[in-house]
Amino acid sequence: MSTRNKVLVIGDDTRSFLSTVRSLGRQGLEVHVAPFDFRAPALASRYIHATHFLPYYLDGGQAWLDAVLALLREHDFSLVVPCDERGLLPLCLHRDALGAFCPLAIPSAEALDIYFDKVRTRDLAQSVNVPVAPGRLLAANDTADGIAAEFGLPVVIKEPMSYAMPELYVRTSTRIIGERAELVAWLARHDHGAGPILLEQMFPGFGLGVSVLCHDGAVLQAFEHHRAHEMNGSSYYRKSAPLDPQRLAAVERMVRASRYTGLAMFEFKVDPATDGWILIEVNARPWGSLPLPVSIGVDFPYRLYRLLALGEPTTPVDYPAGRYCRNLILDMWQARAGAARLARRPVRLVMHCLAWGWSFHRLLIGREHQDTLVLDDAGPGWQELRELAGGRFRRRAAVQSGQSLPSRMASLFAANPNRPLNVLYVCQGNINRSSYAHLKSGQLFGASAQFDSAGMLPRNRRGSPTVAIAAAAQRGVDMSAHRSRHASRAMLEEADLVIVFDQINLDSIAARYPDLKDRVFLLGEACTAAGSDCQILDPEGKDASTFNATYGRIDECLVALAQTAPAPASANPVRDTRQC
Repeated sequence: MSTRNKVLVIGDDTRSFLSTVRSLGRQGLEVHVAPFDFRAPALASRYIHATHFLPYYLDGGQAWLDAVLALLREHDFSLVVPCDERGLLPLCLHRDALGAFCPLAIPSAEALDIYFDKVRTRDLAQSVNVPVAPGRLLAANDTADGIAAEFGLPVVIKEPMSYAMPELYVRTSTRIIGERAELVAWLARHDHGAGPILLEQMFPGFGLGVSVLCHDGAVLQAFEHHRAHEMNGSSYYRKSAPLDPQRLAAVERMVRASRYTGLAMFEFKVDPATDGWILIEVNARPWGSLPLPVSIGVDFPYRLYRLLALGEPTTPVDYPAGRYCRNLILDMWQARAGAARLARRPVRLVMHCLAWGWSFHRLLIGREHQDTLVLDDAGPGWQELRELAGGRFRRRAAVQSGQSLPSRMASLFAANPNRPLNVLYVCQGNINRSSYAHLKSGQLFGASAQFDSAGMLPRNRRGSPTVAIAAAAQRGVDMSAHRSRHASRAMLEEADLVIVFDQINLDSIAARYPDLKDRVFLLGEACTAAGSDCQILDPEGKDASTFNATYGRIDECLVALAQTAPAPASANPVRDTRQC
Protein backbone atom coordinates (compact mmCIF):
# COMPACT_ATOMS: atom_id res chain seq x y z
CA MET A 1 0.00 0.00 0.00
CA SER A 2 1.14 3.51 -0.80
CA THR A 3 1.65 6.40 1.60
CA ARG A 4 2.11 8.88 -1.24
CA ASN A 5 -0.46 11.60 -1.86
CA LYS A 6 0.28 12.72 -5.42
CA VAL A 7 -1.76 11.72 -8.49
CA LEU A 8 -1.50 12.30 -12.25
CA VAL A 9 -4.75 12.81 -14.20
CA ILE A 10 -4.60 12.70 -18.01
CA GLY A 11 -7.21 14.70 -19.96
CA ASP A 12 -8.73 18.17 -20.04
CA ASP A 13 -12.54 18.04 -20.44
CA THR A 14 -15.03 19.73 -18.11
CA ARG A 15 -16.87 16.51 -17.33
CA SER A 16 -14.96 13.34 -16.38
CA PHE A 17 -11.53 15.02 -16.10
CA LEU A 18 -12.60 18.07 -14.11
CA SER A 19 -14.78 15.98 -11.83
CA THR A 20 -11.86 13.63 -11.14
CA VAL A 21 -9.48 16.52 -10.43
CA ARG A 22 -11.93 18.12 -8.02
CA SER A 23 -12.74 14.86 -6.25
CA LEU A 24 -9.08 14.07 -5.57
CA GLY A 25 -8.08 17.66 -4.80
CA ARG A 26 -10.86 18.12 -2.27
CA GLN A 27 -9.43 15.17 -0.35
CA GLY A 28 -6.09 16.94 -0.01
CA LEU A 29 -4.25 15.03 -2.73
CA GLU A 30 -1.68 16.86 -4.86
CA VAL A 31 -3.16 16.71 -8.36
CA HIS A 32 -0.90 16.91 -11.43
CA VAL A 33 -2.43 16.90 -14.91
CA ALA A 34 -1.34 16.15 -18.48
CA PRO A 35 -3.82 17.78 -20.89
CA PHE A 36 -4.10 17.70 -24.66
CA ASP A 37 -5.54 21.24 -24.90
CA PHE A 38 -3.56 23.69 -22.76
CA ARG A 39 -6.27 26.34 -23.00
CA ALA A 40 -9.04 24.03 -21.75
CA PRO A 41 -11.28 25.73 -19.15
CA ALA A 42 -10.82 22.77 -16.79
CA LEU A 43 -7.17 23.77 -16.33
CA ALA A 44 -8.34 26.84 -14.38
CA SER A 45 -9.23 24.56 -11.47
CA ARG A 46 -7.72 25.59 -8.15
CA TYR A 47 -7.16 21.91 -7.37
CA ILE A 48 -4.49 21.51 -10.07
CA HIS A 49 -1.02 21.65 -8.56
CA ALA A 50 1.05 21.28 -11.76
CA THR A 51 0.50 20.84 -15.50
CA HIS A 52 2.77 18.66 -17.63
CA PHE A 53 3.25 18.32 -21.38
CA LEU A 54 3.19 14.85 -22.96
CA PRO A 55 3.84 14.41 -26.70
CA TYR A 56 1.25 12.63 -28.81
CA TYR A 57 1.55 8.88 -29.13
CA LEU A 58 2.92 8.58 -32.69
CA ASP A 59 5.20 6.25 -34.64
CA GLY A 60 5.33 3.52 -32.02
CA GLY A 61 5.06 5.93 -29.12
CA GLN A 62 8.71 6.05 -28.05
CA ALA A 63 8.71 9.83 -27.48
CA TRP A 64 5.50 9.52 -25.44
CA LEU A 65 6.87 6.61 -23.41
CA ASP A 66 10.14 8.41 -22.68
CA ALA A 67 8.23 11.48 -21.50
CA VAL A 68 5.91 9.47 -19.23
CA LEU A 69 8.80 7.49 -17.76
CA ALA A 70 10.67 10.72 -17.04
CA LEU A 71 7.56 12.16 -15.37
CA LEU A 72 7.04 9.08 -13.20
CA ARG A 73 10.71 9.06 -12.18
CA GLU A 74 10.60 12.73 -11.23
CA HIS A 75 7.33 12.59 -9.27
CA ASP A 76 6.42 9.94 -6.77
CA PHE A 77 2.85 9.47 -8.00
CA SER A 78 0.56 7.12 -6.14
CA LEU A 79 -1.85 6.73 -9.07
CA VAL A 80 -2.25 7.65 -12.75
CA VAL A 81 -5.83 8.19 -13.95
CA PRO A 82 -6.58 8.56 -17.70
CA CYS A 83 -9.97 10.13 -18.42
CA ASP A 84 -10.38 9.08 -22.05
CA GLU A 85 -9.02 6.59 -24.56
CA ARG A 86 -6.29 8.91 -25.82
CA GLY A 87 -4.60 8.58 -22.46
CA LEU A 88 -5.82 5.13 -21.52
CA LEU A 89 -4.85 3.05 -24.55
CA PRO A 90 -1.15 4.02 -24.52
CA LEU A 91 -0.99 3.26 -20.80
CA CYS A 92 -2.47 -0.16 -21.51
CA LEU A 93 0.13 -0.85 -24.20
CA HIS A 94 2.94 -0.11 -21.75
CA ARG A 95 1.30 -1.31 -18.53
CA ASP A 96 4.29 -3.44 -17.47
CA ALA A 97 6.92 -0.71 -17.83
CA LEU A 98 4.80 2.06 -16.33
CA GLY A 99 3.01 -0.02 -13.71
CA ALA A 100 6.38 -0.69 -12.05
CA PHE A 101 6.36 2.93 -10.82
CA CYS A 102 2.81 3.25 -9.52
CA PRO A 103 -0.71 1.83 -9.99
CA LEU A 104 -2.47 2.71 -13.23
CA ALA A 105 -6.25 3.20 -13.31
CA ILE A 106 -6.68 1.08 -16.44
CA PRO A 107 -8.65 -2.11 -17.16
CA SER A 108 -6.98 -5.48 -17.26
CA ALA A 109 -5.93 -6.82 -20.65
CA GLU A 110 -8.99 -9.09 -20.66
CA ALA A 111 -11.38 -6.28 -19.78
CA LEU A 112 -9.74 -4.02 -22.37
CA ASP A 113 -10.43 -6.56 -25.12
CA ILE A 114 -14.05 -6.90 -24.02
CA TYR A 115 -15.21 -3.40 -23.16
CA PHE A 116 -13.36 -1.41 -25.82
CA ASP A 117 -14.74 -3.53 -28.66
CA LYS A 118 -18.50 -3.24 -29.14
CA VAL A 119 -18.72 -6.65 -30.80
CA ARG A 120 -17.01 -8.38 -27.87
CA THR A 121 -19.11 -6.39 -25.41
CA ARG A 122 -22.23 -7.72 -27.16
CA ASP A 123 -20.84 -11.25 -27.06
CA LEU A 124 -20.20 -11.08 -23.32
CA ALA A 125 -23.63 -9.53 -22.67
CA GLN A 126 -25.40 -12.27 -24.60
CA SER A 127 -23.38 -14.99 -22.85
CA VAL A 128 -24.67 -13.81 -19.44
CA ASN A 129 -28.24 -13.09 -20.60
CA VAL A 130 -28.05 -9.31 -20.84
CA PRO A 131 -30.35 -8.04 -23.61
CA VAL A 132 -28.85 -6.25 -26.62
CA ALA A 133 -30.35 -5.01 -29.87
CA PRO A 134 -30.55 -7.53 -32.72
CA GLY A 135 -27.40 -7.09 -34.76
CA ARG A 136 -24.50 -8.59 -36.67
CA LEU A 137 -21.42 -7.64 -38.65
CA LEU A 138 -21.82 -6.13 -42.12
CA ALA A 139 -21.21 -8.69 -44.87
CA ALA A 140 -19.60 -7.99 -48.24
CA ASN A 141 -22.76 -9.03 -50.11
CA ASP A 142 -25.17 -6.96 -48.01
CA THR A 143 -27.58 -4.73 -49.91
CA ALA A 144 -29.67 -1.81 -48.74
CA ASP A 145 -32.91 -3.73 -49.31
CA GLY A 146 -31.58 -6.75 -47.45
CA ILE A 147 -30.45 -4.70 -44.45
CA ALA A 148 -33.76 -2.81 -44.36
CA ALA A 149 -35.73 -6.06 -44.51
CA GLU A 150 -33.71 -7.58 -41.66
CA PHE A 151 -33.39 -4.63 -39.30
CA GLY A 152 -35.87 -2.06 -40.55
CA LEU A 153 -35.08 1.63 -40.95
CA PRO A 154 -33.53 3.51 -39.32
CA VAL A 155 -30.60 1.15 -38.84
CA VAL A 156 -27.67 1.79 -36.49
CA ILE A 157 -24.15 1.47 -37.95
CA LYS A 158 -21.21 1.25 -35.55
CA GLU A 159 -17.49 0.76 -35.81
CA PRO A 160 -16.46 -1.69 -33.08
CA MET A 161 -13.95 0.70 -31.48
CA SER A 162 -14.39 4.42 -30.82
CA TYR A 163 -10.59 4.81 -30.72
CA ALA A 164 -7.98 2.37 -31.96
CA MET A 165 -4.31 2.24 -32.78
CA PRO A 166 -2.62 3.55 -34.83
CA GLU A 167 -5.18 6.34 -35.42
CA LEU A 168 -5.49 6.97 -31.70
CA TYR A 169 -6.63 10.59 -32.06
CA VAL A 170 -9.39 9.92 -34.60
CA ARG A 171 -12.73 9.16 -32.98
CA THR A 172 -15.26 7.07 -34.86
CA SER A 173 -18.95 7.84 -34.50
CA THR A 174 -22.15 5.86 -34.61
CA ARG A 175 -24.29 6.55 -37.67
CA ILE A 176 -28.08 6.23 -37.79
CA ILE A 177 -29.43 5.86 -41.32
CA GLY A 178 -33.15 6.33 -41.78
CA GLU A 179 -33.66 6.43 -45.56
CA ARG A 180 -33.04 3.76 -48.18
CA ALA A 181 -31.29 6.19 -50.54
CA GLU A 182 -28.91 7.23 -47.77
CA LEU A 183 -28.16 3.57 -47.00
CA VAL A 184 -27.50 2.84 -50.68
CA ALA A 185 -25.10 5.79 -50.84
CA TRP A 186 -23.32 4.72 -47.65
CA LEU A 187 -22.85 1.15 -48.90
CA ALA A 188 -21.43 2.48 -52.17
CA ARG A 189 -18.85 4.55 -50.28
CA HIS A 190 -17.96 1.97 -47.66
CA ASP A 191 -14.59 0.26 -47.93
CA HIS A 192 -15.05 -3.34 -46.79
CA GLY A 193 -11.31 -3.65 -46.36
CA ALA A 194 -11.22 -0.87 -43.76
CA GLY A 195 -12.45 -3.08 -40.91
CA PRO A 196 -15.61 -4.65 -39.48
CA ILE A 197 -18.86 -2.71 -39.14
CA LEU A 198 -21.62 -3.60 -36.70
CA LEU A 199 -25.26 -3.33 -37.80
CA GLU A 200 -27.94 -3.05 -35.12
CA GLN A 201 -31.70 -2.63 -35.06
CA MET A 202 -32.83 0.75 -33.77
CA PHE A 203 -34.29 0.49 -30.26
CA PRO A 204 -36.82 3.15 -29.18
CA GLY A 205 -36.61 5.03 -25.91
CA PHE A 206 -34.23 7.13 -23.83
CA GLY A 207 -30.73 6.60 -22.51
CA LEU A 208 -29.57 5.91 -18.98
CA GLY A 209 -26.44 4.67 -17.28
CA VAL A 210 -25.50 2.38 -14.43
CA SER A 211 -22.12 3.48 -13.09
CA VAL A 212 -20.01 1.22 -10.92
CA LEU A 213 -16.80 0.92 -8.94
CA CYS A 214 -15.61 -2.68 -9.04
CA HIS A 215 -12.94 -4.82 -7.44
CA ASP A 216 -11.99 -8.19 -8.90
CA GLY A 217 -15.44 -8.79 -10.36
CA ALA A 218 -17.47 -7.47 -7.40
CA VAL A 219 -19.47 -4.23 -7.50
CA LEU A 220 -18.49 -1.97 -4.59
CA GLN A 221 -20.76 0.93 -5.54
CA ALA A 222 -23.50 1.40 -8.14
CA PHE A 223 -25.32 4.52 -9.28
CA GLU A 224 -28.05 5.03 -11.89
CA HIS A 225 -28.73 8.18 -13.85
CA HIS A 226 -31.29 9.04 -16.55
CA ARG A 227 -30.93 11.58 -19.33
CA ALA A 228 -33.18 14.56 -18.73
CA HIS A 229 -32.38 16.20 -22.09
CA GLU A 230 -31.28 14.01 -24.96
CA MET A 231 -30.39 14.54 -28.61
CA ASN A 232 -28.64 12.25 -31.09
CA GLY A 233 -27.61 9.83 -28.38
CA SER A 234 -26.01 12.41 -26.10
CA SER A 235 -27.09 14.41 -23.08
CA TYR A 236 -25.61 17.14 -20.93
CA TYR A 237 -28.42 17.27 -18.34
CA ARG A 238 -28.91 14.20 -16.18
CA LYS A 239 -30.79 13.16 -13.05
CA SER A 240 -30.13 10.55 -10.40
CA ALA A 241 -32.54 7.62 -10.25
CA PRO A 242 -33.09 4.59 -8.01
CA LEU A 243 -31.13 1.52 -9.03
CA ASP A 244 -33.21 -0.87 -11.10
CA PRO A 245 -32.58 -4.35 -9.63
CA GLN A 246 -32.65 -6.13 -12.99
CA ARG A 247 -30.23 -3.74 -14.68
CA LEU A 248 -27.92 -3.85 -11.66
CA ALA A 249 -28.00 -7.64 -11.75
CA ALA A 250 -27.13 -7.54 -15.46
CA VAL A 251 -24.14 -5.29 -14.75
CA GLU A 252 -23.02 -7.55 -11.92
CA ARG A 253 -23.08 -10.60 -14.20
CA MET A 254 -20.89 -8.87 -16.79
CA VAL A 255 -18.48 -7.50 -14.18
CA ARG A 256 -18.19 -10.92 -12.56
CA ALA A 257 -17.55 -12.65 -15.88
CA SER A 258 -14.76 -10.21 -16.77
CA ARG A 259 -13.34 -9.99 -13.21
CA TYR A 260 -13.37 -6.24 -13.70
CA THR A 261 -11.56 -3.78 -11.43
CA GLY A 262 -12.02 -0.04 -11.77
CA LEU A 263 -14.66 2.48 -12.80
CA ALA A 264 -17.17 1.86 -15.58
CA MET A 265 -20.47 3.17 -16.87
CA PHE A 266 -22.86 0.70 -18.50
CA GLU A 267 -25.08 2.56 -20.96
CA PHE A 268 -28.61 1.27 -21.51
CA LYS A 269 -31.64 2.32 -23.52
CA VAL A 270 -35.15 1.96 -22.10
CA ASP A 271 -38.43 1.89 -24.00
CA PRO A 272 -40.95 3.61 -21.67
CA ALA A 273 -43.86 2.13 -23.63
CA THR A 274 -42.87 -1.45 -22.75
CA ASP A 275 -40.31 -1.02 -19.93
CA GLY A 276 -37.99 -3.14 -22.05
CA TRP A 277 -34.31 -2.24 -22.15
CA ILE A 278 -31.05 -3.17 -23.84
CA LEU A 279 -27.36 -2.62 -23.23
CA ILE A 280 -25.81 -0.12 -25.66
CA GLU A 281 -22.13 -0.05 -24.68
CA VAL A 282 -19.70 0.16 -21.77
CA ASN A 283 -17.30 3.00 -20.90
CA ALA A 284 -14.58 1.30 -18.84
CA ARG A 285 -13.05 4.58 -17.62
CA PRO A 286 -14.29 7.85 -16.05
CA TRP A 287 -17.41 8.90 -17.99
CA GLY A 288 -19.10 12.13 -19.04
CA SER A 289 -21.89 12.13 -16.46
CA LEU A 290 -19.45 11.63 -13.55
CA PRO A 291 -20.10 15.12 -12.08
CA LEU A 292 -23.64 14.05 -11.10
CA PRO A 293 -22.79 11.24 -8.65
CA VAL A 294 -19.81 13.17 -7.26
CA SER A 295 -22.03 16.21 -6.61
CA ILE A 296 -24.40 14.21 -4.42
CA GLY A 297 -21.89 12.21 -2.41
CA VAL A 298 -21.03 9.18 -4.55
CA ASP A 299 -17.34 10.02 -4.82
CA PHE A 300 -16.21 7.52 -7.45
CA PRO A 301 -12.74 9.03 -8.21
CA TYR A 302 -11.56 9.24 -4.60
CA ARG A 303 -12.86 5.79 -3.84
CA LEU A 304 -11.00 4.53 -6.91
CA TYR A 305 -7.87 6.13 -5.45
CA ARG A 306 -8.44 4.41 -2.10
CA LEU A 307 -8.90 1.08 -3.87
CA LEU A 308 -5.93 1.19 -6.24
CA ALA A 309 -3.41 3.34 -4.31
CA LEU A 310 -4.23 2.41 -0.73
CA GLY A 311 -5.69 -1.07 -1.18
CA GLU A 312 -8.93 -0.07 0.59
CA PRO A 313 -12.19 -1.43 -0.87
CA THR A 314 -15.00 0.86 0.29
CA THR A 315 -18.57 0.06 1.28
CA PRO A 316 -21.55 1.31 -0.77
CA VAL A 317 -23.35 4.53 0.11
CA ASP A 318 -26.94 5.55 -0.54
CA TYR A 319 -27.77 8.56 -2.68
CA PRO A 320 -30.89 10.70 -3.26
CA ALA A 321 -32.93 10.26 -6.43
CA GLY A 322 -34.24 13.18 -8.47
CA ARG A 323 -31.10 15.32 -8.25
CA TYR A 324 -29.88 16.95 -11.48
CA CYS A 325 -26.54 18.01 -12.93
CA ARG A 326 -26.02 20.12 -16.04
CA ASN A 327 -23.11 21.03 -18.29
CA LEU A 328 -24.41 24.52 -18.94
CA ILE A 329 -22.54 25.39 -22.15
CA LEU A 330 -23.06 22.05 -23.87
CA ASP A 331 -26.69 21.80 -22.76
CA MET A 332 -27.25 25.31 -24.09
CA TRP A 333 -25.87 24.38 -27.51
CA GLN A 334 -27.97 21.22 -27.51
CA ALA A 335 -31.08 23.24 -26.66
CA ARG A 336 -30.23 25.67 -29.44
CA ALA A 337 -29.87 22.80 -31.94
CA GLY A 338 -33.25 21.44 -30.84
CA ALA A 339 -34.82 24.85 -31.36
CA ALA A 340 -33.34 25.09 -34.85
CA ARG A 341 -35.02 21.82 -35.79
CA LEU A 342 -38.37 23.25 -34.71
CA ALA A 343 -37.99 26.58 -36.53
CA ARG A 344 -40.98 25.85 -38.80
CA ARG A 345 -43.17 24.55 -35.99
CA PRO A 346 -43.75 27.65 -33.84
CA VAL A 347 -45.94 26.03 -31.18
CA ARG A 348 -43.47 23.20 -30.59
CA LEU A 349 -40.63 25.73 -30.63
CA VAL A 350 -42.23 27.85 -27.91
CA MET A 351 -42.91 24.77 -25.78
CA HIS A 352 -39.31 23.60 -26.24
CA CYS A 353 -37.89 26.95 -25.12
CA LEU A 354 -40.25 27.24 -22.16
CA ALA A 355 -39.47 23.72 -20.99
CA TRP A 356 -35.73 24.34 -21.18
CA GLY A 357 -36.01 27.63 -19.32
CA TRP A 358 -38.29 26.13 -16.66
CA SER A 359 -35.76 23.38 -15.95
CA PHE A 360 -33.53 25.96 -14.23
CA HIS A 361 -36.03 26.28 -11.37
CA ARG A 362 -34.26 23.28 -9.82
CA LEU A 363 -31.24 25.49 -9.19
CA LEU A 364 -33.39 27.70 -6.96
CA ILE A 365 -34.67 24.80 -4.87
CA GLY A 366 -31.29 23.12 -4.45
CA ARG A 367 -31.94 20.09 -6.65
CA GLU A 368 -29.50 20.89 -9.44
CA HIS A 369 -25.71 21.20 -9.65
CA GLN A 370 -23.47 22.41 -12.47
CA ASP A 371 -20.68 20.35 -14.02
CA THR A 372 -18.31 23.29 -14.35
CA LEU A 373 -19.43 26.30 -12.30
CA VAL A 374 -19.21 25.40 -8.60
CA LEU A 375 -18.68 27.56 -5.53
CA ASP A 376 -15.41 26.07 -4.29
CA ASP A 377 -13.78 26.02 -7.75
CA ALA A 378 -15.27 28.77 -9.88
CA GLY A 379 -12.35 29.23 -12.28
CA PRO A 380 -13.32 26.64 -14.93
CA GLY A 381 -16.90 27.87 -15.03
CA TRP A 382 -15.91 31.52 -15.47
CA GLN A 383 -13.43 30.53 -18.15
CA GLU A 384 -16.17 28.73 -20.08
CA LEU A 385 -18.42 31.77 -19.83
CA ARG A 386 -15.65 34.04 -21.10
CA GLU A 387 -15.19 31.75 -24.09
CA LEU A 388 -18.92 31.78 -24.71
CA ALA A 389 -18.76 35.57 -24.82
CA GLY A 390 -16.27 35.26 -27.67
CA GLY A 391 -12.91 35.96 -26.08
CA ARG A 392 -11.27 32.81 -27.39
CA PHE A 393 -12.71 32.85 -30.88
CA ARG A 394 -12.13 36.45 -31.96
CA ARG A 395 -10.66 36.67 -35.45
CA ARG A 396 -6.96 37.44 -35.20
CA ALA A 397 -5.76 39.75 -37.97
CA ALA A 398 -2.11 40.16 -36.93
CA VAL A 399 0.27 39.37 -34.10
CA GLN A 400 0.29 41.47 -30.96
CA SER A 401 3.24 43.52 -32.19
CA GLY A 402 1.04 44.97 -34.90
CA GLN A 403 3.33 43.74 -37.66
CA SER A 404 1.81 42.26 -40.78
CA LEU A 405 3.19 39.04 -42.20
CA PRO A 406 5.14 40.77 -45.04
CA SER A 407 6.74 43.28 -42.67
CA ARG A 408 7.60 40.53 -40.22
CA MET A 409 9.24 38.46 -42.94
CA ALA A 410 11.16 41.48 -44.22
CA SER A 411 12.46 42.26 -40.74
CA LEU A 412 13.56 38.65 -40.26
CA PHE A 413 15.44 38.71 -43.56
CA ALA A 414 17.17 41.92 -42.49
CA ALA A 415 18.07 40.50 -39.07
CA ASN A 416 19.51 37.28 -40.53
CA PRO A 417 21.43 38.28 -43.68
CA ASN A 418 23.94 35.43 -43.54
CA ARG A 419 21.63 32.44 -43.40
CA PRO A 420 18.40 31.21 -45.00
CA LEU A 421 15.20 31.99 -43.14
CA ASN A 422 13.44 28.93 -41.63
CA VAL A 423 9.73 29.05 -42.51
CA LEU A 424 7.23 26.42 -41.37
CA TYR A 425 3.76 26.18 -42.92
CA VAL A 426 1.15 24.58 -40.66
CA CYS A 427 -2.43 23.55 -41.40
CA GLN A 428 -4.54 20.80 -39.84
CA GLY A 429 -3.72 17.65 -41.81
CA ASN A 430 -0.60 18.68 -43.79
CA ILE A 431 -1.99 17.13 -46.96
CA ASN A 432 -3.60 20.06 -48.81
CA ARG A 433 -2.60 23.64 -48.00
CA SER A 434 0.66 23.58 -46.01
CA SER A 435 2.15 20.87 -48.23
CA TYR A 436 1.40 22.91 -51.36
CA ALA A 437 2.67 26.18 -49.90
CA HIS A 438 5.87 24.47 -48.73
CA LEU A 439 6.71 23.11 -52.19
CA LYS A 440 5.59 26.22 -54.09
CA SER A 441 7.67 28.49 -51.86
CA GLY A 442 10.79 26.58 -52.77
CA GLN A 443 10.23 27.63 -56.37
CA LEU A 444 9.64 31.30 -55.56
CA PHE A 445 12.20 32.17 -52.89
CA GLY A 446 15.30 30.37 -54.11
CA ALA A 447 18.11 30.17 -51.54
CA SER A 448 16.92 33.05 -49.37
CA ALA A 449 14.73 30.80 -47.26
CA GLN A 450 14.16 27.14 -46.52
CA PHE A 451 10.68 25.75 -46.07
CA ASP A 452 8.95 22.88 -44.35
CA SER A 453 5.38 21.96 -43.49
CA ALA A 454 3.41 20.04 -40.88
CA GLY A 455 -0.12 19.58 -39.52
CA MET A 456 -1.65 20.02 -36.10
CA LEU A 457 -3.58 16.74 -36.33
CA PRO A 458 -1.49 13.97 -34.71
CA ARG A 459 -1.40 11.82 -37.84
CA ASN A 460 1.76 10.98 -39.79
CA ARG A 461 2.59 9.62 -43.24
CA ARG A 462 -0.68 10.34 -45.01
CA GLY A 463 -0.55 11.17 -48.70
CA SER A 464 -2.36 14.08 -50.29
CA PRO A 465 -5.72 13.27 -51.95
CA THR A 466 -5.81 12.73 -55.70
CA VAL A 467 -7.72 15.96 -56.31
CA ALA A 468 -5.03 17.95 -54.46
CA ILE A 469 -2.20 16.30 -56.38
CA ALA A 470 -3.92 17.05 -59.69
CA ALA A 471 -4.64 20.69 -58.82
CA ALA A 472 -1.05 21.21 -57.64
CA ALA A 473 0.35 19.63 -60.80
CA GLN A 474 -1.52 22.18 -62.91
CA ARG A 475 0.52 24.83 -61.09
CA GLY A 476 3.85 23.08 -61.48
CA VAL A 477 3.98 21.51 -58.02
CA ASP A 478 4.47 17.75 -57.59
CA MET A 479 2.78 16.60 -54.36
CA SER A 480 2.66 12.90 -55.23
CA ALA A 481 5.53 11.97 -52.89
CA HIS A 482 4.42 14.17 -49.99
CA ARG A 483 3.61 12.48 -46.66
CA SER A 484 2.14 14.32 -43.72
CA ARG A 485 3.92 15.08 -40.46
CA HIS A 486 2.60 16.25 -37.11
CA ALA A 487 3.75 19.71 -36.01
CA SER A 488 5.81 18.98 -32.93
CA ARG A 489 6.98 21.55 -30.40
CA ALA A 490 10.55 21.17 -31.69
CA MET A 491 9.48 22.01 -35.26
CA LEU A 492 7.66 25.16 -34.18
CA GLU A 493 10.51 26.29 -31.91
CA GLU A 494 13.12 25.85 -34.65
CA ALA A 495 11.16 27.93 -37.18
CA ASP A 496 11.87 31.64 -37.53
CA LEU A 497 8.33 32.09 -38.79
CA VAL A 498 5.22 29.90 -38.60
CA ILE A 499 2.59 30.55 -41.27
CA VAL A 500 -0.93 29.14 -41.03
CA PHE A 501 -4.09 29.41 -43.07
CA ASP A 502 -7.19 29.88 -40.92
CA GLN A 503 -8.54 30.46 -37.41
CA ILE A 504 -8.72 26.72 -36.76
CA ASN A 505 -4.94 26.50 -37.25
CA LEU A 506 -4.37 29.48 -34.96
CA ASP A 507 -6.55 27.95 -32.26
CA SER A 508 -4.91 24.52 -32.62
CA ILE A 509 -1.42 25.92 -32.07
CA ALA A 510 -2.57 28.11 -29.18
CA ALA A 511 -4.28 25.12 -27.58
CA ARG A 512 -1.33 22.77 -27.83
CA TYR A 513 1.58 25.23 -27.57
CA PRO A 514 0.19 28.42 -26.00
CA ASP A 515 3.65 29.89 -25.37
CA LEU A 516 4.45 29.76 -29.10
CA LYS A 517 1.32 31.40 -30.51
CA ASP A 518 2.88 34.87 -30.91
CA ARG A 519 5.22 33.71 -33.68
CA VAL A 520 2.31 32.57 -35.86
CA PHE A 521 0.87 34.53 -38.82
CA LEU A 522 -1.94 33.97 -41.29
CA LEU A 523 -0.77 33.59 -44.90
CA GLY A 524 -3.77 35.56 -46.09
CA GLU A 525 -2.34 38.67 -44.40
CA ALA A 526 0.17 38.86 -47.25
CA CYS A 527 -2.40 39.88 -49.86
CA THR A 528 -5.73 40.69 -48.29
CA ALA A 529 -7.36 44.10 -48.37
CA ALA A 530 -7.89 45.79 -45.01
CA GLY A 531 -11.05 44.55 -43.34
CA SER A 532 -11.25 41.43 -45.50
CA ASP A 533 -11.05 37.87 -44.26
CA CYS A 534 -7.45 36.67 -44.05
CA GLN A 535 -8.40 33.02 -43.87
CA ILE A 536 -7.66 30.46 -46.60
CA LEU A 537 -10.07 27.67 -45.74
CA ASP A 538 -9.38 23.95 -46.01
CA PRO A 539 -10.54 22.50 -49.36
CA GLU A 540 -10.57 18.95 -47.92
CA GLY A 541 -13.50 16.97 -49.31
CA LYS A 542 -14.33 19.60 -51.94
CA ASP A 543 -14.17 19.46 -55.74
CA ALA A 544 -11.33 20.33 -58.13
CA SER A 545 -12.52 23.90 -58.66
CA THR A 546 -12.27 24.57 -54.91
CA PHE A 547 -8.73 23.19 -54.81
CA ASN A 548 -7.76 25.31 -57.83
CA ALA A 549 -9.17 28.44 -56.21
CA THR A 550 -7.43 27.65 -52.92
CA TYR A 551 -4.07 27.13 -54.58
CA GLY A 552 -4.57 30.27 -56.65
CA ARG A 553 -5.05 32.32 -53.47
CA ILE A 554 -1.99 30.69 -51.89
CA ASP A 555 0.06 31.53 -55.00
CA GLU A 556 -0.92 35.20 -54.88
CA CYS A 557 0.04 35.43 -51.22
CA LEU A 558 3.36 33.68 -51.79
CA VAL A 559 4.22 35.97 -54.70
CA ALA A 560 3.59 38.96 -52.43
CA LEU A 561 5.79 37.45 -49.72
CA ALA A 562 8.58 36.64 -52.18
CA GLN A 563 8.98 40.36 -52.82
CA THR A 564 10.26 40.75 -49.24
CA ALA A 565 13.23 38.45 -49.94
CA PRO A 566 16.66 40.11 -50.25
CA ALA A 567 17.32 38.54 -53.66
CA PRO A 568 15.04 37.91 -56.64
CA ALA A 569 13.03 34.71 -56.37
CA SER A 570 14.05 33.72 -59.92
CA ALA A 571 16.09 34.90 -62.90
CA ASN A 572 13.11 37.03 -63.86
CA PRO A 573 11.92 38.57 -60.61
CA VAL A 574 8.19 38.75 -60.13
CA ARG A 575 6.80 42.23 -59.73
CA ASP A 576 3.18 41.91 -58.70
CA THR A 577 1.59 44.51 -56.46
CA ARG A 578 -1.97 43.30 -56.83
CA GLN A 579 -4.02 42.42 -53.79
CA CYS A 580 -5.97 39.19 -53.79
